[in-house]
Amino acid sequence: MLNLMNVQVGQSIRLKNGTVAEVIDNIGDGIWLQLRLPGSDEEELVHCEEMAELVEQ
Repeated sequence: MLNLMNVQVGQSIRLKNGTVAEVIDNIGDGIWLQLRLPGSDEEELVHCEEMAELVEQ
């Protein structure tokens, strides 16, 4: 299980659909992260149920 309380800005998260996105902001509630989607400047607020794992760099 991914503990969102420990996720830092700049880390990458793999979503359940396979997309890897960069963490722009951790809201700090353990449920939501603001992510930047690959290949664009688009940012999206993503719920924990859509996240699969932290991607180690």
